[in-house]
Amino acid sequence: MGELSTESANGRAERVIVVSLAKSGTHLIQELMVGLGYGMYGHSRITDDIRPKLDQDTRWRIARMIYDEPMLKLLGETSEQTFQKTTDEAWDAYAMAWQMKFGMPLVNRYGAELPSAELVERARLRTLSTDFADTPPGICWIFIEFDVNRLDGRFLREWTQTGEPRIIFNYRDPRDIVLSMINFLTGKTGRGIGNFSEFQIFSRILDSLPSLEDQLTYALSDPSFPTQGNLGRMFWLLSHPNVCKVTFEELVGPHGGGSAEAQRLAVTRITEFLGVEAELEGVLPRLYNRNSFSFFKGQSQAWRDVYTPYHRSLAEKRFGELLPFYGYQ
Repeated sequence: MGELSTESANGRAERVIVVSLAKSGTHLIQELMVGLGYGMYGHSRITDDIRPKLDQDTRWRIARMIYDEPMLKLLGETSEQTFQKTTDEAWDAYAMAWQMKFGMPLVNRYGAELPSAELVERARLRTLSTDFADTPPGICWIFIEFDVNRLDGRFLREWTQTGEPRIIFNYRDPRDIVLSMINFLTGKTGRGIGNFSEFQIFSRILDSLPSLEDQLTYALSDPSFPTQGNLGRMFWLLSHPNVCKVTFEELVGPHGGGSAEAQRLAVTRITEFLGVEAELEGVLPRLYNRNSFSFFKGQSQAWRDVYTPYHRSLAEKRFGELLPFYGYQ
């Protein structure tokens, strides 16, 4: 797969990584990337209609990385349906191997049996000396974290030297993030809490508390609560000049308490960063999607209506030093 180019001839970014902090409006940035023509993979609800569309040549290249010669021979003789299914499995293993190179806590989230599966382990070993530029083009990889201290050094050198893939960092006022995570883990979004194993733990804790006030007190006090510590760990993305930064408050638009002008400016900034030509009138209306998996209210500054003075003081202790750097007071 080494012959895959980093960029298309017109300068459009062929490989994009979006780091969108949990409960920072990941559905907004995902809708945007789909609208810009990218297939999606990663820490989001990826439905069949937005999965990467892998052509025959790409499927064969991935298969050659994952399968041995007898299996490849069988693939050449099998039906199209079986070929598609088998190469889908190869792609899943290949993409999971890249998650491991990015230091994602897969054992914590899914259990050791998945990361240790035969195909995933084979993919991991065979991608150790490959670059991200070898991954299929036209894909946006979306993650809720990207800890520089856990990323594969080869990837860091590649990105530093080439500026590819393009990286976008999406974040939100952490006080709203905490409130949104509580709403999500207590079932207010109505579609479950996803398949991260750790979420089951915190969902049970929150359900045992009698009121939102108690839930906020707990969430702002427990350093292991999901999303806690993210501002610090992702501060390098906020600070790096080659990363495109965007916020929930900008992307949410007038339906979510923002403004149409801020939304348009943010989307324009992203399209220019990616080298994408887009008709904004066709893209902007799709961002605020009430049918997204974890949608509840989708409003900015909702924390101001529910935080007591005590919660504000807890948030100040938890986030105070970093809030001004992220543009929140």
